[in-house]
Amino acid sequence: MSTRKLVWEPEKFNFRNISIGSINPAYIYVNEIQDKDDEYKKIAKFLNIYLEKYAKENNIPITDIDIEFINYGQTELVFVLTEKSGKRSTLLVKQPVVPLGKVKEEAQNLLFLKDKDQNVVAPIDYFQIGDQELFVTPYIYQARCIASYGSWGMYVPEPYYRFVAFTEEQEKIVNCCMIAKLVSLYDFEHQEGISSCKLGGGDFMLPKDWEKEPPTLPNTLNNLFLIAARKKIKCSYDKYISIIRDEFSRVTISEDQKNILLNIRGRVPMQIEDIDLGIELGQKLINSEKSGRQLNKIYKSKNDK
Repeated sequence: MSTRKLVWEPEKFNFRNISIGSINPAYIYVNEIQDKDDEYKKIAKFLNIYLEKYAKENNIPITDIDIEFINYGQTELVFVLTEKSGKRSTLLVKQPVVPLGKVKEEAQNLLFLKDKDQNVVAPIDYFQIGDQELFVTPYIYQARCIASYGSWGMYVPEPYYRFVAFTEEQEKIVNCCMIAKLVSLYDFEHQEGISSCKLGGGDFMLPKDWEKEPPTLPNTLNNLFLIAARKKIKCSYDKYISIIRDEFSRVTISEDQKNILLNIRGRVPMQIEDIDLGIELGQKLINSEKSGRQLNKIYKSKNDK
C-alpha cells in the first residue's frame, strides 16, 4: 500500500499558510539515550500507520490524505491531517522524551473539561502503538496561538507565520480572560485545578480575525479556546486562587521548574490587576449558568457608568 512519507526537506511540504515551516531536528525533544534521526523515523512510521487506519475507517484512498507539520511543544508535535475533500483534523503526537501515557492523560483531561466548557478543544480520537501515542482534535483554520515573546501577543500564520504583540488593551483583556478560564474550570467535586500551564506557549488560542474587532471581555472570553491541559493539581479553591495570583505575576522560566505548579516556564509576568480582574470574572462564570448573556449585561452596565 502506498503511504505518504515524511521527510526533513521543506520543499516536500505544502503548508498553505498554516504552519511555522518545515519540521527539523530542533523541534524533536529526546533524552540522553535517544537519537533524533531514529526517533523521527519512528514518528514517521507511526504516522503512516495511523494514516492507514484513518483511510480504512473512513473509506478514503490513502493517497487522498496528507499530513503537514505545523507546530511543536515540549509535550507534543503538532500535525494537520487533510483529506482531498478539504476536511482537516489536528494530530498531537507525543514527543520522544515524554513518558508513554502523558498524552493520553492530557486527552482525558481535555475530555473532562469539555463537559464544563464548550470552548475546550477536546480529542475525537486516540491512537497508541508501542511507545508512541497521539490524539486527534478538530482543526481550527489559521487560529492565533497566544504566547509571550518579550511581551504578550499571538502567532499569526498568514500571510506568513509570525509573532504579533498585543496592544496594551488587548493584553489586558486576553490575560484577564485566560485567568478567568483557569478559575472557572476548577473542579470543586474533586478539588482540582489545571496545572503545568504554559500560557505563554500556546495553551490558549483565538480564532482568525479576532484582532479586527475591538477587544472586550465578552467577545474575547466567548472566542477563547483552551487546547492544553497537561496535568491537574489537587488543592482547595482558595489555594488555587492564591497560586494563580502568585505565579502568573512573576517570571518563572529561570526558576527550578519542579517548584512551579501552574506557570511553567513563564517568560513575561501578568499585571496583578489583570490577574485579579480575571479571578473576579472566573468567579462570576462559576456562579452563573448563563454566563455569556449575564456577562454582557454586567460589563455593559459597568462601561456605561
